[in-house]
Amino acid sequence: MREAAGPTVGIVANPLAGKDVRRLTSGATPVSDAVKIGAIRRAVVGAFEGGAERVLISGDRARLGDRALVGLHRSGPVEVTEPHGWHTGRDSQLAAARFCELGVGAVIALGGDGTQRDVAKGWRNVPLVPLAVGTNNVFPQQLEATVVGFAAGAVASGLGAAAEVTSQAKIIDITLESSGDSDVALVDVCLVRGAFVGARAVWESASVSEIVAAIAEPASVGLSAIAAAVAPLGRYEAGGVHVRLGCASRNAQRSRHIRAAVMPGSYSDIDIEHCEHVGFDQPVTLRGPGVLTLDGEREIVLGRGEPAEVTVRPNGPQVIDVSAAVAAAQRRRYRFVPAVADG
Repeated sequence: MREAAGPTVGIVANPLAGKDVRRLTSGATPVSDAVKIGAIRRAVVGAFEGGAERVLISGDRARLGDRALVGLHRSGPVEVTEPHGWHTGRDSQLAAARFCELGVGAVIALGGDGTQRDVAKGWRNVPLVPLAVGTNNVFPQQLEATVVGFAAGAVASGLGAAAEVTSQAKIIDITLESSGDSDVALVDVCLVRGAFVGARAVWESASVSEIVAAIAEPASVGLSAIAAAVAPLGRYEAGGVHVRLGCASRNAQRSRHIRAAVMPGSYSDIDIEHCEHVGFDQPVTLRGPGVLTLDGEREIVLGRGEPAEVTVRPNGPQVIDVSAAVAAAQRRRYRFVPAVADG
C-alpha cells in the first residue's frame, strides 16, 4: 500500500468488540456486525465532509469494511487494507502501526477499552477518536459516527488544528522484571487470583486483589468503577489510583465495604483494604501468583512472587475532542459568512 496521499483518515473496526462472555453473563446486548458496519458507513461520509481526501479501513476476517462500502456513495477513494489474519486484538494493533507508517492524520477506533488499548499498542500517541461499541466503554466515547468521522477528517485536513482540539490521554506501562517484557493499558491494570488466562474477560470481582487505574470516573462500568467508588480520578487529572481489595472478616478494622458496577447490568459487593493516589512515573509493584488483566482482559500470568512494575504516565494517545474539532472546522470553513443579525 502506498503512503497516504493528502489528508487521510484511518478506521479500525474490531469485529470481536462487544461480543465477549460478559455480554452473556450480564444484561448487556451483544453489538452486532450490522451496528459496526453502519457506523463505518457513517464515519466514511463524515470524514470526507470534514476535509479528508482519502479513507483507509482496516481489513478483518468478518470483512466489515468491505461490507460497509457496498452501495455507499463516496466523495473520495476508500481502501480496505489487507487483513493480518490473527482474528485477535493484534489485528487492531498492526493496523494502527501501519496507519502510522502511512502518515494517516487521524484514526477512528470502533470498539471498547480493549480495542483502544490495541490501537495504542500499535501507535502510542495516535491522534484518535475512540468510538464506543464494546462491552466495557470507559476510554471510548458514546458518539454519533457521522460527526466522529467529520472530526477526524477535520483534524487530518488541518481544518481542526490538532494542537487546539486534542488532549493527551494517560497510559499505563507494565514491565515484567523477570523477563523485561512490557505491555500497556489505558484504563486499569488488575491482579486477579488464578493461574490461567482462560476466558480473557473478567466478570467476577471476587477474584480481583489489586487495581491500578489511570481513569477512575464515577459514571464508569468495569473494574475501574471499584477505584472510582473510593478515590475518583478524571481521565485528564494527573496520576492514578492504587486500590487493594481485602476481606472484611479478616480486616474488620481496615476494610471499607462498597458496591460497584463491575459490568453492565450488575453490581457487586467489594471490600477495600487500602487505596492511595499515585503520581505520574511512580511505579506500583504487583506480585504473583495471579494473572494481570489489562483494561478488563486477562493477559499476563505471574508466578508465585513474580513482580510486575505498573506505572501511570501522561504520554498516551492524542484524543480528539469531537465537538471542538467540528466547531474549529466550521469556524475556518465559514469565516467569510456574515453573522446573522438579531431580530
